[in-house]
Amino acid sequence: MRVLTLNAGSSSLKASVIDTDREETLIQFHADWSTTPTTRRITFLAETGSHSDVCWSDVTSAVRDACRLVSEKLSAGVDAVAHRVVHGGTRFTKTTLINPESESVIRELAALAPLHNPRCLEGIVTARQALPQCPHVAVFDTAFHATLLPEAFTYPVPREWTDEWGIRKYGFHGLSHSYAAQRTAAILNRPLSELRIVTAHLGHGASLCAIQSGCSVDTTMGFTPLEGVMMGTRSGSIDPGVVLHIMREHQVSVTQMDQLLNSESGLFGVSGISADIRQVQKAAQSGSARAQLAIDMYVRRVRQAIAGMTASMAGLNALVFTGGIGEHAAEIRQAVCAPLEFLGMRLSQKLNDTSQPDSVISASESRIRILTIAAREDLMLARETHALLQGHQ
Repeated sequence: MRVLTLNAGSSSLKASVIDTDREETLIQFHADWSTTPTTRRITFLAETGSHSDVCWSDVTSAVRDACRLVSEKLSAGVDAVAHRVVHGGTRFTKTTLINPESESVIRELAALAPLHNPRCLEGIVTARQALPQCPHVAVFDTAFHATLLPEAFTYPVPREWTDEWGIRKYGFHGLSHSYAAQRTAAILNRPLSELRIVTAHLGHGASLCAIQSGCSVDTTMGFTPLEGVMMGTRSGSIDPGVVLHIMREHQVSVTQMDQLLNSESGLFGVSGISADIRQVQKAAQSGSARAQLAIDMYVRRVRQAIAGMTASMAGLNALVFTGGIGEHAAEIRQAVCAPLEFLGMRLSQKLNDTSQPDSVISASESRIRILTIAAREDLMLARETHALLQGHQ
């Protein structure tokens, strides 16, 4: 089965065509309009990727362009289209065929993820128009966390909030966490059912997950992706009293506060330099105290989350770093892990400094294995779609 995967964000689109029999990527397409002009990158099979600037800067145009490319490059086309949908709420706890009914429910859930679900819907509508002959499938980032127990997903708030308003922890990055756990089991050559794994997806957004016997039992993100560890521009968890105080004393509106916490906080807010940790590290090396503080805070909060996730499972077999920072920032991994030797983990400095994704970087004497895993949300989208459609057949 050849599956076109679509991962639509607020300012980017990642698309790929994957042959699920061989799990081979045939086409990769990435468009980014976070800056002007939009940059488009295309890779076809083993060819060298091509870069170009285009005039459009929206999901509809990007999805239309990706579908056109697929039709031009693949004479046989694709068998299915998989859409990553960030929020499925409690209505969608597994991969689902897209039809008018499910599309309507996804639209209703936009209030839970106003920055993400509308973009997903825009991509769904466009792709269904461009490729009407294919089944379209929704794969939900929240679905992996449907196994959380009530004590893990319930907030200590008035019962009405939970029972009537649906306020609870949902968790995100489910595709990445699920793939990282499966890949870890394969690399360690151990059944996933025997492992207790903490996966740290560290990128512009960041979350950690405690995975026991292949199931999510705890995670750092909550009702929204704003909860948890410090991120590129998101604050992560802070005292809610701070929010109330700022809004009350400084006449900050709900819209303004949303912007401040989601887009002007985190590494960017503390450093005053960038949301890109590479730029923050460079500034710290040049003597910026604020940049160094941002890094120290980031490392501290990730480390605390690892310990918390470990406690949720009463033990740990493997710690996994994935996502852009997790895969490539050796100094951050070193800083996170060094004080955690009391848990029985120890990095190999040589392996850490020279690591490539999908490798073990722990020292031989480390009781807990430490790995870097390349994030492959696209592959999980294809796997989920293949499994669903095979089941229907």
